[in-house]
Parts: sequence; structure tokens; C-alpha cells
Amino acid sequence: MPRQFRNSSKRKTRVQVCALLVSVTCPFAYAADPGQVVVPYVQYTYLHDDNLLRLSSPEAAQAALGSSKLSDNVQSRVGGIRLDRMISRQHVMLDASVTKNTFDYFSQFDNDARDLKADWAWVLGERFSGNVGYVYSRSLTPFQNLRVLETNIRTMDTKYANAAWQLHPDWTVRVQASQFGLSYDLTSQRPNNFTQNLAEVGLDYTARSGSIAGVQLRRTNGRYPFDTVVGAGSLNNSFTQEDYKAKVVWLYSGKTKLQFLGGLTQRERNSAASGNGYRGFNARLIADWAPTGKTAFKGNLWREIGGVNDVDANFALTTGVSVAAVYLPTAKLRVDGLVDYERRNYNGASIITGITPSGRRDDYEKASLSLTYSPTTSLSLMLAVSREKLQSNITSFSYLSNGISLTSRYEF
Repeated sequence: MPRQFRNSSKRKTRVQVCALLVSVTCPFAYAADPGQVVVPYVQYTYLHDDNLLRLSSPEAAQAALGSSKLSDNVQSRVGGIRLDRMISRQHVMLDASVTKNTFDYFSQFDNDARDLKADWAWVLGERFSGNVGYVYSRSLTPFQNLRVLETNIRTMDTKYANAAWQLHPDWTVRVQASQFGLSYDLTSQRPNNFTQNLAEVGLDYTARSGSIAGVQLRRTNGRYPFDTVVGAGSLNNSFTQEDYKAKVVWLYSGKTKLQFLGGLTQRERNSAASGNGYRGFNARLIADWAPTGKTAFKGNLWREIGGVNDVDANFALTTGVSVAAVYLPTAKLRVDGLVDYERRNYNGASIITGITPSGRRDDYEKASLSLTYSPTTSLSLMLAVSREKLQSNITSFSYLSNGISLTSRYEF
């Protein structure tokens, strides 16, 4: 069969497998006129959270803030614009928005957020394609990320570019480069400012069925521009990480897809006080299943190292599992569910010489359920409930939070 027809067949198969699965992570269906290039939108969310600051108890709140109150109501008002345009074979997308967040009780955390996403999916000839993009976000730091009970605004930005070269009908070379930046407005949080440069190269083999097998090599350089003060001394968490992984995308059937990425990961601090570093097996398995045209499931299973902000570790070994589901009972109703569990082992992290390790272990659980009603192609209403729990052997880090929210979105 000619390659161009094989590629067309593969794309059609993937669309059939993934059309509903992709929507598992997108509760709001952007359903304005598909031919409309520019789409302004507004969104309003009212959230009640019974432990907004993610504290372990009312007593902890009393000690930290002088009040035992944990709950609050948060209103978020969003205004934005989306651009989605094809220029010949080039696809340009942009989404820019501003958000005003106000708190009924903890008004000291009122803030204005800004978000921008831009992507150019380019095509050159018959063998070259890729993406160039930029992502920017400025918002209040989630309280579960850093236990800082001040208005701690963080800025994140990512620049990225990737390219694919089809050397042969069955073989594709892929390259990727990106730069991620993270910074905090608070002077006390400057040691957590961070930049990360990533370079990756991979080789894929694509079978006639559309399934893919390949290898992927990645090098990451993480830089902390400010040292962390420890007693009379200081240390720096800058690191170098290398990943050597195998990649498999298996289109088992028209309803099932399996993805695997796993292999050796090694990470070392650049500082002289680098400790033992990390070297071990990291992997993620993703299963997508769409048994009917109205139901879809996505499962994740992983063992990975992740970044943390702790004086005696610059990463933790995490193992976890999550299951997401979507059900479309009618053309206007959508039900989404998510269950997520993760164990974070801080003893799997690099320990700084001369500092006693915390021996910290965290078990993180989250469950959410939402119902979305779209009476028209422009208007969506979503009711959501969630429960989040962190159990740690360091009691002050544990918390339990329950939330309920109502969101409305209108696209012009």
C-alpha cells in the first residue's frame, strides 16, 4: 500500500481511538462555531473550600494566622480570547486570559492572574513537521505547593520547539528543546526560583497498524540562581539529569490504546555537597479505553522522580496511579470523574551531606466528580465536587480538604 494512504489510514484510526479519550482531560468543550477564527469568552467560578490553606488543623491555623478559620469562598472572573487558524498547512493557536480572584474571608490573598498559550504547528514539505510555542502563567501559588501564608505570586513560562523528520516511511527522527522558568515575588522564596533547560532526541518505528516503538534520550539542566541558607552555610540545588528510555504506543484495537515510556534516570546535584544523587528505573504506563461512543477511561501508572522544595532533598521518588472517566449521557450533558493516588518517598531523594534526612513519607489522594451542562454551543455550566487528602509522617504537613464549585462559561 502506498505510504500516503497508510499514513491517512493511521490518522483516521487514531482519531477514532482518541476523539473521545482526548476529551477526558477537557471538561469544558470549546464548542463555538468551528469555522470561527477568533473566539472571545468569559468565565465565572464560585468555589467553597473547607480547608483553603491546606493546614493540618484549626489549631495550626490559630497559631499561624491568629484565627482557627479554615474555610473560605473564592470567586474567579475570567475574560479571554482564543485564536485558532489554519494558514495553508500551518496551524496557529493562541489563548490569552486575565483572571480576578477574590476571597470572602482571606482577602489578603486577592490577586489578578494572567495566562497565555501560543503554538505554531508547522509543516515543511512532506517529511518535516513540528511545533514552536510559548506558555506563560502568573498566579497565586497553590497553598499545597509551598506552606507560605502570604500573597506569594509565582510566574512560570515555557518556551519550546520540536521537530520530526520522516527519514523513511517507517522511521522518524524527533528532536525537542525547551526552557522552563519559575520565579516567586516574595523575597523569602527566591531560593526556589528555578530555570530548566531540556534537550531530547528520539527515533520511532511506525508499524503498518499505526503502533509505534522507539527510543528517547533526554538531558536536563536545572539551575537555582540563589543559594539556600542552612545554618552558617549555604547550598545550591542546581542539578543535571539524564534519561534513557524506551517508548511504545500500541494501538491494540479501535477502542484501546496503550502507551509506555520507561528506562534509566540518573540525577546529580552540581554542588560539591551533592550527596548520593539518584539512579534508577523510571516509567509511566497510560491506558486509554473507549468501550462505547459515550464512555471513555484513562488510566495512569507511574514511578518517577519529581522536584520538591525541601532543605534536605531536591527531589522525591513518587509512585502513583490515577483513573479518569467521562460519560456523555446526552449531547448536552457530560459527567467526569477522577481518582488519583500518589506516594512520595523523600528518602529516595538526594540527601545533603551533614544534614539529617527528614525520613518524610507522603500519601496523596484526590477524587473529583463534575457534571457539565451545555444548553447551547456557546454556554456551559459545570458543577464539581472534590476531596483532597495528604497523609504525612510529619504531622504538620497532613491535611484534608473538601470543595464544591459552580462554573459558567460563555463563548461569543
